Amino acid sequence: MRILYHVPDPNSTGADRWIYEGWKHAFLDLGHQFFELTEGDELEEKIRKTKPDIFWTAINKISVSEGKKILRKIRAQGIKVFFMVDWPIKEEEIRTIRTEEVADIFFGEREPESMAEFISTTGRAYHLIPNAADRFYHFPVDPVKKYQYDIVYLGAYLPKKKQFFEEVLFPLAKRYKVGIFGPYWTVKDNFLRVSQRIVRALKLKRCAGFLNRLRVVIPSEEENLLYSSARIALNFHEREKDGSQPHHILNQRTFKIPACGGFEICDEVPALRKYFTEDEMVTAADKNDWFSKIDYYLTHEENRKKIQEAGTRRALTDHTYHNRVAQVMELYQKIT
Repeated sequence: MRILYHVPDPNSTGADRWIYEGWKHAFLDLGHQFFELTEGDELEEKIRKTKPDIFWTAINKISVSEGKKILRKIRAQGIKVFFMVDWPIKEEEIRTIRTEEVADIFFGEREPESMAEFISTTGRAYHLIPNAADRFYHFPVDPVKKYQYDIVYLGAYLPKKKQFFEEVLFPLAKRYKVGIFGPYWTVKDNFLRVSQRIVRALKLKRCAGFLNRLRVVIPSEEENLLYSSARIALNFHEREKDGSQPHHILNQRTFKIPACGGFEICDEVPALRKYFTEDEMVTAADKNDWFSKIDYYLTHEENRKKIQEAGTRRALTDHTYHNRVAQVMELYQKIT
């Protein structure tokens, strides 16, 4: 199988990069051919050169209303278009999806119960393909001294998570040995981010790639060292756009922490128990619950280890990109 995967910037520091790498590693490991469509490529030329069986793109990369002609042309060649969607989307996009044959499969990381309006307004089926762990990077290893923290958090400093940082993460840093890693946390990183945008606008790819590498505090190949060495790893999701409830998308961190041999405490995302039982992952409901659970599991190593081992087994058995590729292949068979 030949896959053409749309990733404008394969070297970014955002989630898109790590998700892209997970898919790439799994497809290649399973014997498929994998090609990238980047911001410097012309789509039709890339299609001619790679002759893919699947073109994989997303609504934040191609507007269906503006790109409907090229998408129809691609499908006319027998190429199956896997189109990732979110919700809500613009009315013109809804109208195009409803009336034009622009994709063979509409899918996303968002749980189906939050996509009911997409299904009803477009008349199209929606397929859940969740995030996952990357077996190339995410597996248990022996602890190392440099990452032996009581608590770690690896993620961007995002405004949507400000309440969690102020109410939970920062107070914990006053009581325990806490490691905080990721983009936007330092003046240096924000300066590099602005510089990166400038050089990308000037189309200086090599310079942009160099700046991206400078911004990666924890290299991909050391994530498992971080999570295997720390006693507790925290995971907190963005809120929905109205701020009323947790996201209906389980982030990649949900799966990669246990896959790396880490013990995860996660916020109470509605869909979490579809993937991990109470014996496989601990959740926290509010500020007091976070502190209570953290205090308990820092002082009850045997219980912590038991849950961690069960979570690791579940993640590596059911929730890697190898599992997700198998799901993609099943979908492909149904439409060919």
